[in-house]
Amino acid sequence: MGEDDFHELLSYFRALGEVVVFHEPINPRGANFQQCLTAAKEAGYDDVVTELQQMQDSHQYWVEYALEQLNTAQQVATRFDGLEVHSWPDDELVRSTSGQLRSKLNAMQQAVSPESFSTHATDASPEQPELARDGKSIEHLI
Repeated sequence: MGEDDFHELLSYFRALGEVVVFHEPINPRGANFQQCLTAAKEAGYDDVVTELQQMQDSHQYWVEYALEQLNTAQQVATRFDGLEVHSWPDDELVRSTSGQLRSKLNAMQQAVSPESFSTHATDASPEQPELARDGKSIEHLI
């Protein structure tokens, strides 16, 4: 998904009155990933198949994809007053990073979701800011 795709999807959720959207980039492990790959092949989505296979074949490609997805979702979410995207970076993604980027991803994992029915104490801010102001800035953090 690109920026426009995220904007369209979040627009739909906001129109439905949602205030929290959970988001996690595709993870190229496990049976669910294989099912997605098979479904894309059967549906004739060759560009999707190519992208998924690159994620499966190259760990670095997947890391860059996942970071871009997390950052784009958070950036687009700032356009919607009262809507929060609660992103979840995979443990493998966190382990694949270091320094400031790893700290930001750890903070994302530890952020408490802001639903009013949550029973967890909300000592920390539930907000999950973007990882970088633009996509090119992420490349410097990897």
